[in-house]
Amino acid sequence: MTRFRLLLSVCLLLLTILPAAAQTLTVGAIYVGTANDYGYNRAMKDGLEAMKAAIPGLKLLEAENVPESAEAERVMEGMIQQGAKLIFATSFGHQQAAFDLAKKHPDVFFEHAGGWMQAANFGNFFGATQAAWYPMGVAAGKMTKTNKLGFVAGVPIGFVIGNINAFALGARSVNPAVEVRVVVTGGWSDKTKEAAAANALVDQGADVVTMHVDSPATVLQVAESRGVYSIGFQSIEARSLAPKGWLTGLGFTWGPFMTATAKSVIAGSFKPAMVREGLGSMIAIAPFGSAVPEPTRALVTAAADKVEKGYNPFTGPLADNTGTEHIKAGESWGGDKMGNFDWYVAGVIGKAK
Repeated sequence: MTRFRLLLSVCLLLLTILPAAAQTLTVGAIYVGTANDYGYNRAMKDGLEAMKAAIPGLKLLEAENVPESAEAERVMEGMIQQGAKLIFATSFGHQQAAFDLAKKHPDVFFEHAGGWMQAANFGNFFGATQAAWYPMGVAAGKMTKTNKLGFVAGVPIGFVIGNINAFALGARSVNPAVEVRVVVTGGWSDKTKEAAAANALVDQGADVVTMHVDSPATVLQVAESRGVYSIGFQSIEARSLAPKGWLTGLGFTWGPFMTATAKSVIAGSFKPAMVREGLGSMIAIAPFGSAVPEPTRALVTAAADKVEKGYNPFTGPLADNTGTEHIKAGESWGGDKMGNFDWYVAGVIGKAK
């Protein structure tokens, strides 16, 4: 009986200790769309799964299709009530709701994607995408036969215009005859308008099409059905949607940052910051498609290496598509200026604003 009681006591002690040891942290994450959208939300999901795999015992609470409204605060509050001590608010419009909750729950830590707000328990992060688009332009400039490239843009904010400009600069660095045509849909996720925009660009002669919208799926599928090349954005996994026309693409790689953030919360060393990192850190070049010949692959890789080592395509003298100079010789626009773009570089057709 004494031995039985001893074993029973040991078992009860283990049952008390093991859950606490196994569950090192509960993390909440909200997505504005479907997690498996082959785009922005998928990139966030993949980063969070990498974090979960890297930290034994971590518990992940997730909610998809969370609107940028009061509903976001309600969903995150529910995660906090379930024990979440770290919240990733992954859409730009979730910022205010997350910040309000950070003030209400000073013992819970928040990371918001793409914002600017700061507090002792609130930081934000995003990929520095603009310069990373330069090698994508190199790929498009070498692969086009019509010298017409198409770009489907969701909302023409400065950062999106910067992506388009870097894409055009990269394309014209290897093919000065190239022009970039842009169609704006007016939203981040409108499949009907995205399909119409992609078709319109192909109808205008574009034989390489790319995009900046939440999910590249619709544009990639239209390009594939029309027999033109495509370049992806947001998630590297999007390449599976265009097996014939895929050239390459950009994908966010959030895993290392999310893992480091979770570990800092566990260690009690969380420090709020505005983190913006580019190629080689928060952004990666996707694998090449079979249509891309080796010489072009080498050029794109060299351009990507150049950007990763610090090359800034927004170095003057640089004028807009009307000839007006915006960046003087010897000057460069850094990350703090990317939101200021309201003009297109030479080779981009139309007005940015």
